[in-house]
Amino acid sequence: MFALSVAGALALAAPAFAALGRPILFSDGLSPHVDSSFWAHLNPTQSTWSQWDWGYTPQTCYNNANSNGVSPYDFEIFAVKYTDCSNAWVFCRHHNASLSQIDMIDLFGRLPVHERQWVRHIIAVPGGGSAYMSNADVVFQGPVGTPSVFQHEVGHAVDFYKNSVRSSGTSQFINAINADSCVPDSYANSNEVEDYTQVGVLAMYDIVNPGGLDGIGANWRCLVNQKNALDGFQRDHMTPGGACTRRWADDVTVKMGPAVPRQKRAPIEQASDLPVPGPSYVAPHSFQNLVFNATEQLKAKLRQAAWQKGEAATV
Repeated sequence: MFALSVAGALALAAPAFAALGRPILFSDGLSPHVDSSFWAHLNPTQSTWSQWDWGYTPQTCYNNANSNGVSPYDFEIFAVKYTDCSNAWVFCRHHNASLSQIDMIDLFGRLPVHERQWVRHIIAVPGGGSAYMSNADVVFQGPVGTPSVFQHEVGHAVDFYKNSVRSSGTSQFINAINADSCVPDSYANSNEVEDYTQVGVLAMYDIVNPGGLDGIGANWRCLVNQKNALDGFQRDHMTPGGACTRRWADDVTVKMGPAVPRQKRAPIEQASDLPVPGPSYVAPHSFQNLVFNATEQLKAKLRQAAWQKGEAATV
């Protein structure tokens, strides 16, 4: 259970989304059907990173530590500079999180930059295998290190912020649900918000998988109206390549707690006129039947080591 703090308060304030009660395309979730192709065809983006000295953290990482019942003192804060964006992203990882720093850097960097640019901070904590999005921050709880999970959570930020309206709540998308005969899986059946981002996972598969969705092994056209609606809202931001065209301002930097020595200096914050995300919250959901890839995890370690030294990666 989560402590009733920032995330809990947001959950209570969040709108109640209605369950859809629709037939489902896949009874075992999406990961068994999409992640093998994602691992092969969503290519990682070159990056380097720098570790913050212990003692300070973005405010949101402090808040999410408390709401997940862990100590902010136990967080590793690091900035990641991808070659497709001039501004680094600040990541926060609890030292007992299932996701390593390399996992976080690699999986986030596999997503198209025009999706990533709608995310403020990336956070990993211990947990049983769930994730959520809050205020444009994505939080991963436990062993959820697959491209489909990262696509899903980043997709929430795109949904809530890209079009200055929650795209999943528009009449265009709701009408598309009603016009179709299925939704992707039981997770999508939770409500229109989760349906939208699961349809987004299938839309990403359509973009990067050779042969598109016709290679997925099921008659996906039972949700073609939902996919077409989502494509209209955000397909332009789901195509790999290019460079970032916008970013959020980082959250304010705060001490991890009173145990941080008074003389400890905070990281130098850059003056920024970047926008601040408005409030949003999508509750945690557990993922099942995830397809991990130990070989790709090992390759990520080798790539990052080479890139960190300024060398070309050979894997």
